[in-house]
Amino acid sequence: MAKKTENPKVLLGRRIRKLRDAKGWTQQELGSQSDVNYKFLGEIERGQQNPSFEILTKIAAALDVELPELFRYEQEILNRKEIESRINQIIKSISDADLRQLLLILRVTFPVK
Repeated sequence: MAKKTENPKVLLGRRIRKLRDAKGWTQQELGSQSDVNYKFLGEIERGQQNPSFEILTKIAAALDVELPELFRYEQEILNRKEIESRINQIIKSISDADLRQLLLILRVTFPVK
């Protein structure tokens, strides 16, 4: 999970911006698609506003993602140590069979040269 010092509004805004950028949209385009004022979107992306559930639902629908995708802050973590820690937590919590399957997936995805 994100650092305790990270402001959740900033993380949410960063995530929305990343999803919007992935579509190649401006704030105006996302605003038009979601029926949300683009200036308000800018404030959300900067972590200056706390959007309502209704606004978040509109943004998620416009971005064509499920609502929980807006809260996947792990993708916003840039610190390698935090990423490794999260991966270790997952590894420790899965069964031996799942761990073997994970190894197979990793071998296919990242073949050793």
